[in-house]
Amino acid sequence: MNLTNSQYEKLMYHYYETQAASHEEMDKRRQEVLKKLPELEELEAKARHLSLSFVRDTGDASTDSEALESLKEKLEELKNERRELLEANGWSEDYLDPIYECPDCHDTGYIGGEKCHCLKKRAVEYCYMQSNLRDILTKENFDTFDITLYSEDEVDNMTDRSARDTMSEIFEEAKSYVDNFDKEPGNLLLYGDTGVGKTFLSHCIAKELLDSGHSVLYLNANRFFDLLAQRQFDNDMKYEEKNTTISYILDCDLLILDDLGTELNNAFTASQLYHCIESRLLGNHATIISTNLSFKSINERYTERVFSRIMSNYRSLRLFGSDLRLSMHA
Repeated sequence: MNLTNSQYEKLMYHYYETQAASHEEMDKRRQEVLKKLPELEELEAKARHLSLSFVRDTGDASTDSEALESLKEKLEELKNERRELLEANGWSEDYLDPIYECPDCHDTGYIGGEKCHCLKKRAVEYCYMQSNLRDILTKENFDTFDITLYSEDEVDNMTDRSARDTMSEIFEEAKSYVDNFDKEPGNLLLYGDTGVGKTFLSHCIAKELLDSGHSVLYLNANRFFDLLAQRQFDNDMKYEEKNTTISYILDCDLLILDDLGTELNNAFTASQLYHCIESRLLGNHATIISTNLSFKSINERYTERVFSRIMSNYRSLRLFGSDLRLSMHA
């Protein structure tokens, strides 16, 4: 998963907060118990004394297994004595034990240098939140894709294939794209008329990748260029916020740029699109672009160098059929 430094820090800050809250609660509990059981402090002092004496007398603990075993037994006796004391006075035996939200990693996010399952889960949830797709993906995904919406009778004059056959093949290509994403995260250009399923298909891909722990960002063209313009021209916007925004756009595992061509067309949009495409290609980060534009219109609208990058580095999939949105509301 490709998170920016600031995003990773936000995830880890949760663990710092959890640890701090745990320590604070443990201190409160200890003070509560000590008011009623001052002898508990004597047990803790004995445990510290035993450990210090062991280090002083044996030096390297690992070389004296007999002495180490004896220390463990004595410390366990003191722990049992503490548990019995707590229970006898109305507290649970583990009332003073460390409090962990995740007992496996002890709220550090890592186990033996590897990411804990809780950190992986938080990263997925965070990426969902950042993707702008959390709600829609429950409705639009591979499981809800309905090939019967595409006509068997409607034939593409360019390929002499039906809309259903065309979409069946593209659907399988989309699934293959997901399956091979970690080996070769390629780029896709989804193009075709309005309402033929380009956005739906990109949502299908996004959900699978988000669920498998990849960072995905979905932006329609207007929002995409608004963010870039804000970063470029908004002097009141903090530098850190600007940097975080552009970093995620350029470095997330998959960027989905939807409805390219619906934004206002000017020299700024052309130059920013080129910069984004070029930067993501250099970083080997995958991009999916969907558009209603023809190849000729892309070339005319965004200049030949943008068109050349897309044609050379993107797999083009032409979706064909009637406007599904009209048929579903008919």
